[in-house]
Amino acid sequence: MLLIFFLFWLIISARLDAETGVFGAIISTLVYLFVRSHMHYKAASVGKILFNLLRGFKYAGILVWETAKASVGVLRIVYSRSISIRPQLIFFRPNLKTNTAKVVLANSITLTPGTITAEIDNGLYCIHCLDKEIGDGIDDSTFIRQLLKFEE
Repeated sequence: MLLIFFLFWLIISARLDAETGVFGAIISTLVYLFVRSHMHYKAASVGKILFNLLRGFKYAGILVWETAKASVGVLRIVYSRSISIRPQLIFFRPNLKTNTAKVVLANSITLTPGTITAEIDNGLYCIHCLDKEIGDGIDDSTFIRQLLKFEE
């Protein structure tokens, strides 16, 4: 884990010289000691952390892909000669357990063009969709499936 902190330091510092290396080693060690003593870190959890980091990258890729697809759909609506949109509110309750997953889902929906998370009340989502077709299948979206895998 100490090595991961040090590598992260080198990436965000964007320099590789003696001063940056020494300072990074000191800061990485301090962060490691803090994590170990105050956050109940166990060496066995490194694999889980790295695995979840890879899942996070996968989720980010899915978010970019879904945003691109939704952008094309919204562009079709905007540039069509006849506007025949059917805005609607969709209510659904995903089986997400953690507040983090619930917030990530709400933000992912809002970042996707054509949809806005209007409200979350006791796990019940209210989503405004620009058109009925955009909202079809939102209650069983790839976002929810990926977040459920995170919670396993």
